[in-house]
Amino acid sequence: MAHYNAVTRDPQANAFYHSLQWQRMRDYVYSRDLACCQVCGNVVTNRKIVDHIRALKIAPEEKLDKDNLWVLCYRCHNIKTQLEESIKSQPNGNNKLKHIGRDWWVKAIKEKIK
Repeated sequence: MAHYNAVTRDPQANAFYHSLQWQRMRDYVYSRDLACCQVCGNVVTNRKIVDHIRALKIAPEEKLDKDNLWVLCYRCHNIKTQLEESIKSQPNGNNKLKHIGRDWWVKAIKEKIK
């Protein structure tokens, strides 16, 4: 994670993810979701993975919106990230991503788990 933060993530996003505002919201969402992946139900104990349903780069105005945040396990988070990258590469991909909600993500991720 430290390598990703230093090499891949843009400095503005990195600063956000190290802010006190984010840490407090992340802790709130982790507790609200009872430390359980909101797609598969697995308990997430090793690290608090709180994901933006609509990505930070796509919807920066929702970066601290509790309704745009959920807990995902590593497996579901990786599947969602791969799907996001695939959609982003399509024509008008960022606009598509901005309009995808929680229910669609749950269905799409569960289809990949099977």
